[in-house]
Amino acid sequence: MLAAAAGAAVLLVMTLLMPPAVAVYLALCLVAGAGITYLSGLPLRIEERLAFGMVIGAMAATAAGFLVALLAGTLGVVTVLAGLAAALAASAPGWLRAARGELAAEAVELGARWRQSWPLWGLLAVCWAFALYYLGGGYQFTSEGLLTTANGFYGDWAAHLAYTGSFAYGQNFPPEFPVDPGHRLAYPFMVDFFAASLVSLGASLTSSLVLSSGYLALALPAIVALAGARLVGSLAAAVAGCVVFLLGGGGLGFLNFFSDVDRLGGAAFQHIPRFYTMDPDRNYQWMNPVLAYLVPQRSILFGLAVALVVAALLWVAREHGRWPAYALAGGVAGLAPLFHLHGYGTAVAIAAFWALFDRRQAYLAFFAPALVLGLPVVAWTLGGGAADVRWLPGWLADLPPQHDGGIWFWVKNSGLVIPSMLAAQLWAGTVPGALAARLAPIWLWFLVPNFVVFQPWEWDNTKFLVFWSLFGSLLVGALLVRLAGRGVEGAVIAALLALVLCASGGLDLARALDRSQLTAIFVDSGGLAAADWTRTHTEPRAVFAAAPAHNEAVAALGGRRVVAGYGGWLWTYGLSDWTQKTEEEKHILAGDTSAPDLVAREHVSYVVIGPQELALGASPEYWAAHGRVVYQAGGYTIYKV
Repeated sequence: MLAAAAGAAVLLVMTLLMPPAVAVYLALCLVAGAGITYLSGLPLRIEERLAFGMVIGAMAATAAGFLVALLAGTLGVVTVLAGLAAALAASAPGWLRAARGELAAEAVELGARWRQSWPLWGLLAVCWAFALYYLGGGYQFTSEGLLTTANGFYGDWAAHLAYTGSFAYGQNFPPEFPVDPGHRLAYPFMVDFFAASLVSLGASLTSSLVLSSGYLALALPAIVALAGARLVGSLAAAVAGCVVFLLGGGGLGFLNFFSDVDRLGGAAFQHIPRFYTMDPDRNYQWMNPVLAYLVPQRSILFGLAVALVVAALLWVAREHGRWPAYALAGGVAGLAPLFHLHGYGTAVAIAAFWALFDRRQAYLAFFAPALVLGLPVVAWTLGGGAADVRWLPGWLADLPPQHDGGIWFWVKNSGLVIPSMLAAQLWAGTVPGALAARLAPIWLWFLVPNFVVFQPWEWDNTKFLVFWSLFGSLLVGALLVRLAGRGVEGAVIAALLALVLCASGGLDLARALDRSQLTAIFVDSGGLAAADWTRTHTEPRAVFAAAPAHNEAVAALGGRRVVAGYGGWLWTYGLSDWTQKTEEEKHILAGDTSAPDLVAREHVSYVVIGPQELALGASPEYWAAHGRVVYQAGGYTIYKV
């Protein structure tokens, strides 16, 4: 009860910190999603409907709102509410079914087993408290400017700010990269459209990212635990698997902590000196999933949830479901590509493997919406950048100076994860026999990325590996629970195994909570003012020339397009002409002889010259002669071309 009360307190605090319209919108997304789950006809538990419904409802409302905004050419309160109304309308038949007695029976059942669900309440209390503290402190406005307190906020979230701002302030319809106009936004942008919807309802740009990630972060541990319990047959095992996943990464990296303690003494415990799952010099590449994916990449919060929800629905449908259950699972998968492409691929691939096992005609009801809705979006997404598929046996195992080799690389990076997964699958009775066979294909998500690279940046193969880790962690959780139930010796072995599995990731998460070590200025106070002026005094679809830096004020916070944004993003998206456009933007800023032609070709309306632009050689003298000053304050000058 104390754990549940703590979790409820977290929800209450989050509600009080957000604008009322945002709180109502997010609550109604949950209502819509929970109602949609009744359309499956499956005997789900009320907590499953709430957890699954948080993500399903957000996807339905966001997708419908996007279609309305795409038709209208702009995003606003009306389009957001229209999308929400569509999601609620879709859930209405489900709620009518629930009102006939199902909801009351589920509520009575929940009351009867409240105490038996304590592992779930304890997990949520800890995860929700962490999410509230960590995400709530990600952005801080001070007299110096906008401060960030973690790498994810400083790096990856800069792109999410730009994408969200392009929808909220820049009328980015049809969507194209605001950091590379002219290229379709071939990125799972719906998580940022979700955030932009919150901006329309009164949230600030920065808080919209915090609130949207926070909403999904509240749902994910519940989904892992509840969907996992359906798969492995034990809530305790699924909760243990969720802990293994969230505290995973780094393998044997925690051993380096002992040398830090020897060097620093007690200070190493007071301020953990470094991260242990991310150490390229020692070739530790398998990072903690919270810090590598859930926080910085945002869209994967949808992707992981979709893969688990679809798997759980299909698993329950094996015994209780008819065509509607498979159709709902297929509909959820079909909406997924713009929310997270890898999550969509994982959900559909798992269903395909299971269809080979079960050979039920009902799977046609899954694949019809999953493919009809999803494949056109996949084709649209994959057509937005150049593919870079290539053979790379061993993946990153032989990077200098370590040259680990494939076996030692994974022993070092994953520790005992791989043997624990194999033990769980091969030790009869650890998980249901049918599940052990049906999860065997998940090893392809490990094996294939160790031989083939699918993106320009090799490390991005972890976007496949993380799904192997997610489902594999559920297997490991089942192994831990089985060992713990085999007397004192088994409990000791389980405890030691859990410690080794979670030590590196646990140390990194503890360090991530230490804001004193990670605070950095994202945009200075002058940049904040310039971005604010830009949003309110320039045309929504105007193109700016600005420094191609990830934290350039106008690009990140102004909600406007720039000739070329941060090159690291453009390269990983496979945009082949990014180097040329970056150089051309520098020529525009410097005012060289090609500047007039480039300005005309790229439809540049404004030029920003601030500290970052000056560092690249921008010429205030040229633009004073060839432009008109429309803004000047705090070290930033904006010229109208």
